[in-house]
Amino acid sequence: MECKNCHTNLRTDYSYCPNCGAKVIRNRLTVKNLWYDATERFFNIDNTFLRTFKHLFTKPDEVIGGYINGVRKKYLNPISYFTIAITLGGLFVYVYTEFFPNALDFDFRYGNSSSLTEAEKFGQDFQKKWNTYLFKYQSLFYIAMLPFLALISRLVFINKKQFNLSEHFVINIYSYSHLSIIINTVYMLVLWNSKLLYYVSMVNLVFQIGFFTWVFYKLFNLTIKQTIIKLLFFFFLFAAVCSVLLIIGIVYIALFTDTFQKITS
Repeated sequence: MECKNCHTNLRTDYSYCPNCGAKVIRNRLTVKNLWYDATERFFNIDNTFLRTFKHLFTKPDEVIGGYINGVRKKYLNPISYFTIAITLGGLFVYVYTEFFPNALDFDFRYGNSSSLTEAEKFGQDFQKKWNTYLFKYQSLFYIAMLPFLALISRLVFINKKQFNLSEHFVINIYSYSHLSIIINTVYMLVLWNSKLLYYVSMVNLVFQIGFFTWVFYKLFNLTIKQTIIKLLFFFFLFAAVCSVLLIIGIVYIALFTDTFQKITS
């Protein structure tokens, strides 16, 4: 018999191909073995996704540093992990658009809208549109941000030659993907409650900062003092980039939406 994936000749007692590692399939496809294959692939204890997800919490230096140094089989590669994150982000947008279109209004923050001034109504309307764009296009936003994040982290660690720019890109892909998988899952769980969703989104910012700090702390084996200094430097560079992006976002809303027209009409 031969492997159906790489056509290597196999002994009849082989359960896995010694050449490509594929499982030897002897039975015809049925609902039972299809279900078994799916659960084994995604939920068994040796599954690379579950192992990657768990160890990015506990030992991100082993997952990310291992991939950079050539470990390819033990953990899910960054592109596959990123694909899962993007898929979950798309699922969140679909659920939000189809079933909870008003979840991002966050009207509870503004109290009685009838007592608001024109300027306050304008600010409320602008904030709603900004929330909608930020949540709806979060995946595109982060994809666009990844090169900037890689460049910023490389500049922050310019005195350390351990990783080059491309490797910093891998670090940020893994980190963003992990955060995206977690937060989009939580978002979908609380999407029915606008108030809860708002508070989760606020906590998300702190969680992102904490996780990225943890990743770089482990990868570069930093001291607490070094971590604080690097974090402050990162904030400085990141704030500069975000200021430019914010200006671009405001210009876009001003030119391509009717938000500013409403306040002047």
